[in-house]
Amino acid sequence: MGGKNRRFNPDWFDEFGSWLEYSESKKRAYCFCCFLFRDRGSKKEAGYEAFVVTGWNRWSKKSNLKDHIGDVGSVHNQALKNCDALLRRDAHIDVAIQVQSEAAKVAYFTRLNSSIDTARLLLKQGLPFRGHDESKESLNKGNFREFRDALAEHNPSYGKALGQDAAGNSVMVCPEVQKDIASSFAGEIMSSILKEIGHGVFCLLVDESRDVSCKEQMAVVLRYVNSSGIVKESFVGLVHVKETTSLYLKSSIDSLFTKYKLSFKQVRGQGYDGASNMRGQFNGLQALIMRESSTAFYVHCFAHQLQLVVVAVVRKHIGIGNFFNMISVLLNVVGGSSKRRDMLRDINLEEVQKALGCGMLKTGTGLNQEQCLQRPGDTRWNSHYKTLKSLVDMFQAVVKVLEFVEEEDDDRTNREQANGLLVYFQSFDFVFFLHLMLTILIATNILSAALQRKDQDIVNAMSCVKSTRCHLVDLRENGWDSVLCDVHAFCEKHDIIMLEMEEAYINPKKKRQNTGITNQHHYQVDCFNGVIDWLVQEFDSRFSETSSNLLIWSAALSPRDSFHDFHLENLMSLAKLYPSDFDYGELRDLRHHLCLYIADVRADDRFSNIQGIGDLSKTMVDTRKHICYPLVYRLLNLVLVLPVATATVERCFSAMKLVKTYLRNHLNDDSLSDNVICYVEKEEMKKVTNDQVVDRFMKIRNRKY
Repeated sequence: MGGKNRRFNPDWFDEFGSWLEYSESKKRAYCFCCFLFRDRGSKKEAGYEAFVVTGWNRWSKKSNLKDHIGDVGSVHNQALKNCDALLRRDAHIDVAIQVQSEAAKVAYFTRLNSSIDTARLLLKQGLPFRGHDESKESLNKGNFREFRDALAEHNPSYGKALGQDAAGNSVMVCPEVQKDIASSFAGEIMSSILKEIGHGVFCLLVDESRDVSCKEQMAVVLRYVNSSGIVKESFVGLVHVKETTSLYLKSSIDSLFTKYKLSFKQVRGQGYDGASNMRGQFNGLQALIMRESSTAFYVHCFAHQLQLVVVAVVRKHIGIGNFFNMISVLLNVVGGSSKRRDMLRDINLEEVQKALGCGMLKTGTGLNQEQCLQRPGDTRWNSHYKTLKSLVDMFQAVVKVLEFVEEEDDDRTNREQANGLLVYFQSFDFVFFLHLMLTILIATNILSAALQRKDQDIVNAMSCVKSTRCHLVDLRENGWDSVLCDVHAFCEKHDIIMLEMEEAYINPKKKRQNTGITNQHHYQVDCFNGVIDWLVQEFDSRFSETSSNLLIWSAALSPRDSFHDFHLENLMSLAKLYPSDFDYGELRDLRHHLCLYIADVRADDRFSNIQGIGDLSKTMVDTRKHICYPLVYRLLNLVLVLPVATATVERCFSAMKLVKTYLRNHLNDDSLSDNVICYVEKEEMKKVTNDQVVDRFMKIRNRKY
């Protein structure tokens, strides 16, 4: 192949094609790799000019191609090696940087997820995040770092990301990261709650309390019916209020509603504890809200009304008032010293062991637990029941401790108080009022527990109040003999002198004055009947809302006894109270829907054993009858959102005191609200995934890896 008679042989590409390039226009071949990586100091070597600059066309001298290639270390082979390296994509520096960046990104999000898992645990338990000394040398770096390190020890992927190779500036443990993670959890929880509410109606439950740093905090809870027909009360936040006036509270709720894009037009009920700034008919919070939503009906907390009923009776009756004063003195004398409390436990333990040995007590799981006198709460009279019950069970041990204090205590005041208590505890008055109040508090305690359930509805609450009142009336008529029998048994057991009921009553304050009545008359008529009459009177007075049209008409929805209380006209009157929910045409259709609805559910066995309107709502959704009778279901929801008690708000304050403690009193208002939301709404928090938290976390400060 040479000169004018020979042309370039394409078959040469099989042997030299990795570097040889042929130009059709110039009729010459070139060395591509030497062109790219030519060595300026070796232009004369290996045919540089021929294969790089002018081109090669000596087709007859194939040996020139091999000469250009040269030995292993030739310029051409070095250029060919560099060319191969250039064509390898995975060896490029940008690829190496990208691979390194992806690994760092994975490690970053691994560390972030470990911080999220740690925060989830601490938020769920209401524990503080930071420690006093978080340095590497510290033996206790605080809950967040310690839990995170423990998590890394048991999770290899976390351990590798948090190890020595972890970036020092993105370990995801700084206070800002911790707060943003907590805020992300709270944000996801609130998004879930607001999604359930949607454009539906709800009730507003509000109360105020001070935190440990003496800031006045307002807790806000929303009561609504979710898509499954279940009544829910969800905590939506704490708001720091600098004033407790109704106008300031209203403006704070306005701000909260604006933040969550809620409207007062959705409010169909208000529940407060009865404070004047809340329930005032003209300038109270309920009046201000009703100006924006006329159907936001106010219901005084039933549990708070029950509290006022018992307090009123205690204040009216001198004997009962004196009884509780003596109980308060007893708690101060016996419970005021750890030494005396230990003595009380030890003596009671000996008494229990003796009773077990004599066969007077039964053994079993949960029986005969260690006891002590429980101090009642100032604002929870149902807690007095536990105090009186423990006093009955430990009476003999209490007497022995008082005898010890009377004889051995160094404090004269304690000795005098112990002496007075011993004298009073040996009196018939003490035994009688002890068992009378136990009997009354048992009845009211059951009602109190029923009213404080989250899923309690207004119709069932009214029924509980009525049944408790009927029980008290029946107790007045038929309960005297039972109480007197308990009094006799207690006096006989503890060697207390029992009065003869037929003898003349002697007033201890006026022993010389003839009272003209017997002991039977005094204790049964003046005390037993009188106290219960006051209770019933207070029930009728305090629970006056139960006679209002709103609650009377709501009772017509009750499904008990095959919808025995169903009343078409009452339900139509109830619907007319909500003009913003039922227009004229819907009211006309509602009448026909109610007639079809009652015939349908009475014939359906799935509705035969339902007891409350809460269960009725859930069953309607399960059976899809809420789609068949949408107007009836709407009316049912309006009744379900009416508040019963503010117990959920009180529970939020209890959570606040667990989250913001004396050692954690610098927690700011936003962080406090976020932490309490996560602690209270555990069910919703359980649904929040790490991916959701990561997405919200990255958006908080426009973070970009």
